[in-house]
Amino acid sequence: MKAAQMFALDPDFLRTFIAISETGSYGAAGERVNKTQSTVSAQMRRLEEIVGVALFEKEGRRNVLTPEGRKLLEYAASMVRLNDEALKAFRPPEISGRVRVGAVDEYAQAFLPDALSVFNRTHSAVEVCVATGSSAQLRPLVDAGEIDAAIITCQSGSEAMEIIRSDRLHWIGPENGCVHLEKVLPLSVWSDGCSWREMGMAALARGGREWRLTFTTSNASLLGRTVRDGLGVTVAPEWFLTDGLRVLDDLDARYPLGRAEIGIKRRPGCDDPALEAFLAHLHNRMVRSLPAA
Repeated sequence: MKAAQMFALDPDFLRTFIAISETGSYGAAGERVNKTQSTVSAQMRRLEEIVGVALFEKEGRRNVLTPEGRKLLEYAASMVRLNDEALKAFRPPEISGRVRVGAVDEYAQAFLPDALSVFNRTHSAVEVCVATGSSAQLRPLVDAGEIDAAIITCQSGSEAMEIIRSDRLHWIGPENGCVHLEKVLPLSVWSDGCSWREMGMAALARGGREWRLTFTTSNASLLGRTVRDGLGVTVAPEWFLTDGLRVLDDLDARYPLGRAEIGIKRRPGCDDPALEAFLAHLHNRMVRSLPAA
């Protein structure tokens, strides 16, 4: 009698499967595991063919696990962990140490969660400590040696920094609102001293548009919520967009904003291998997520 054909579960497929279960999105999962959305979709189709059941179903805009998917998740987590442990057993000793980095709040929320998750899987012996604040607050902390590096906004003519990305700034407002049509434009923006805020106000001044401040904060999540709730419009790159927000193309056309650059400021004389490994990883992740030209 011919034996039934058995298929192997590819750990790479399972890692993608876990990422979708955690993010609820094929696109977000692709960023986490460094794959295109089409590759993620193809892997999940093949995985469902192998196990013979549907693993995800739609719940609004999210992909949620089916009962069979939840069952597979229990095995997938163990299989990926054992795969990683086996590979680590034959690798050279890991880099270890403690990395102290600072990041502007909006950069931390946009780029660090996935970057830290992936970095921890490859450098589990490195402790990463993150402080958030404004660029003006973080610069002196680097100079004083209180943190090893900071992810901050670059300023024209400022100290030498490694520029890691450049983004076009946009006017952003609520997805279903028309607050931007008010005669006196309400602004819900970053705290005083933020270059994005200054660029927005300068653009409105050049265009002769009246404006008023309705809300200011240095917290990215809170700012996004106020814009979604219609308190005002804000200035930010496209990566700031979340559900309930949209780019205001008409304001972009009338009051163009220019670009904003993000860079890394390092503590002078610091050449720690753990820091270098983390900054190289973060640099690659942030560059990879740049929108296509």
